[in-house]
Amino acid sequence: MVRKDAYLLLREFDKKHYIPQKSFDYFTNIYSNQDMALLKNLVWGTIRNLVKIDFYLKKLIKNYKNIPPASKWILRLGAYQILNNFKPYVAVNETVKIAKNKKVRGFVNATLKNLLSRKDEIKLPKWIQYSIPKWLYDYLNENFPKDFVEEFMKKSYSINPLTLRTNTLKISREELFNILNDYDAELTIHSPFGIIIKNPKFPLENTEYYKNGYFYIQHESSQIIPLILDPKAGEKVLDMCSAPGGKTTELAQLMNNTGTILALDIDIDRLELVNSNSKRLGIDIINTKLISGIEYSEEKYDKILIDAPCSSLGTTSIHPEVIHRITKKEFNLYSKTQRDLIENAIENLIKSEGTIVYSTCTISKEENTLNMEYIKNKYDNIKFEKIDLEKFNIKYFFDGYGYYFYPNNTLIPFYVSKIKVT
Repeated sequence: MVRKDAYLLLREFDKKHYIPQKSFDYFTNIYSNQDMALLKNLVWGTIRNLVKIDFYLKKLIKNYKNIPPASKWILRLGAYQILNNFKPYVAVNETVKIAKNKKVRGFVNATLKNLLSRKDEIKLPKWIQYSIPKWLYDYLNENFPKDFVEEFMKKSYSINPLTLRTNTLKISREELFNILNDYDAELTIHSPFGIIIKNPKFPLENTEYYKNGYFYIQHESSQIIPLILDPKAGEKVLDMCSAPGGKTTELAQLMNNTGTILALDIDIDRLELVNSNSKRLGIDIINTKLISGIEYSEEKYDKILIDAPCSSLGTTSIHPEVIHRITKKEFNLYSKTQRDLIENAIENLIKSEGTIVYSTCTISKEENTLNMEYIKNKYDNIKFEKIDLEKFNIKYFFDGYGYYFYPNNTLIPFYVSKIKVT
């Protein structure tokens, strides 16, 4: 039953290139925590390993590309299990049952058994080992140091741990850690607010600690960005792309809920999340406005955060579907939007001697280095400030303007630049 539902979700991914959260929520009401964990493993594991799976299957099946999608996704689901140490008998037999007719069941059964017997003799190129598309592998090697590429691929092929950000407006990290000790908790080494939950048994959103606003679920790289902007109590701050509010509410936390923050976004539903998260966390200095950061020009601010919309390639350990959705063409498409945001911030929104922090959760040069080079050449009244990432124990690659975070067990690849406007 779980494998059949995993197959249905994979077919949904095939059609939409993503899986809505509500699709998983439906099964949460049906399955036990153990079965729900298996469902997510099967779905996201298949998607994470998709490049590798197809490489194997193409070695075993002539004209693989012509196989109907229904049969192909059954094969992929079965292949994932075989390549990732599921019990072979269960992997083959339970997957075969998904097929609706005898001919397809026979084909799936024969192919998966062939994979079982031949998988160890098939040699894998480097990009296939990490299930990375060849175009992306080439792009990385053309633009980044070799050790950065290696760490990116390892991270992309891994699963990022669940990380919380302590809401110090309500509780200290030490107090929260002691409360969560039964959840197999561990303190983060980069963010001073972070706590890792290594083996969550059920959604933490259902706990009284979440509902009371003791924490926000936020990966560790994201927690570092507001610390770099370093807003002070009483300042006037703008978050140009705020939803769903992780960095926005952290800014308010750093300001001790004193001062003003305006949070902009173009999605009313996601902007409402900023409001609801602020209320849950006990924050009342955040005002929201439904408008693009490119269009807004009403006031000037001491500090501005531009956590720009981007290709999100750094998030593949959290959202493995991204690596199959993004193309190189989109790097330039996002770059145009990002430049428009930065230009509006510099020309219309920042006070004299104000600070702008620009960040993305991607690693493309078009969206990061080349954008920073562009604004350096366009404006005489800006300078790029040094960011002390050593104090956060973060290894980085500096491009002359900003910093690419090397990923590790808890950090995802990120880019950040700090700009002073005179």
